[in-house]
Amino acid sequence: MSRAGSGQRRCAFCGRSGSLTREHVLPDWLAGIGLEVGPGQFRAGWLNRLPRTLGNGQPFTQKVRDVCEDCNHGWMSDLEAAASHVLRPLILGEPTVINEADAGVVAAWTHKTALVAMLVSSVEDREAGYGVPESEFRALYDARETMRPLDASQFWIGRWSGAGAAYEQVTPLVVRADELGEQKFPHAYLMTVIVGQLVVQGVRFTTSAVEIMLATRRDLARLWPATGSTDWPSGKPLDEADVIAFCGGRELIVEDLPLKIEPRRPATDLEESRLVGATVELDAPCGQHVVYYPAVLAGLGMRGVFHAFVTACECGIAYLVETRSDGAHFTADTATSGDEAVKARYEALYGVEIEIHDSGGVFLAKRLEAPVDHADDASSR
Repeated sequence: MSRAGSGQRRCAFCGRSGSLTREHVLPDWLAGIGLEVGPGQFRAGWLNRLPRTLGNGQPFTQKVRDVCEDCNHGWMSDLEAAASHVLRPLILGEPTVINEADAGVVAAWTHKTALVAMLVSSVEDREAGYGVPESEFRALYDARETMRPLDASQFWIGRWSGAGAAYEQVTPLVVRADELGEQKFPHAYLMTVIVGQLVVQGVRFTTSAVEIMLATRRDLARLWPATGSTDWPSGKPLDEADVIAFCGGRELIVEDLPLKIEPRRPATDLEESRLVGATVELDAPCGQHVVYYPAVLAGLGMRGVFHAFVTACECGIAYLVETRSDGAHFTADTATSGDEAVKARYEALYGVEIEIHDSGGVFLAKRLEAPVDHADDASSR
């Protein structure tokens, strides 16, 4: 995606080859406005896995080297300058009215930020199919003077009520009718950027023939296309317990059509689990390790007796897992939700904790005794 002839690399946006500069994923001006966001992990990887850990650091220092100097210090800098005065009060949680002219700038900034975040992955990963089409970067460059997001885009704005956050995610989406099976290629991608108390989420349809009007389950205010001023905050706030479902595209609603929009399953679901002796082996969402749970829980799930448990992979990421008739589903993780949020979510589940004794020792699980809302599944098998 960013290679040129003779070993030279090309700018991801304008396509020119030559010397490339370092562009911040999240702008460094965010570090100086009083945000209480501590050091965190930098992560990147395939869309169907929780990203690989690239190390720890301050959230506004991560850079990518895939942008030329003209883009970095030209239209991108201009967009940051235009967006920053609108973004600052939102990020700091100050109630604000966003006028129609500024709405397009905030949506364009979100679009640019999401695409830059995709460049954290390696060139090799991108050449192997990771990420959004190359044409999306060039299209945003071609539209740079408008300071608007790409056509066939819709954006919403909301409030983050959890602990200090700096987070970006892109998820591929498909549009389908109930009678249709799995779609081979995505029709759109979902962009989510969370900074401070600000949440902006947008959908860009890359297949214009299936563009449909959408809304969000938490009734977030529509930012773009703008039809007037937008009051912020509005709608149900987002916190750690819901972030996986929200960023994974499971809270989108189709307006007035018998269609569904949902995350593309090959990009969000895990491989089939495997029986290993008296345990079930699951590929962890990190994409690098596996986790295990007693096979007796899988058997009970097939008979309608469901359980929840917390486990962890070698990365140190802890996962909340729930069994159902079709397998085990990852519903929360500490990489995006944090330790306390995963523990709180487990404790909030209605059921009795049991002990299962096997060759690995004592395994704790909670037998679920009431229906659980599964709209926020992260992944399954």
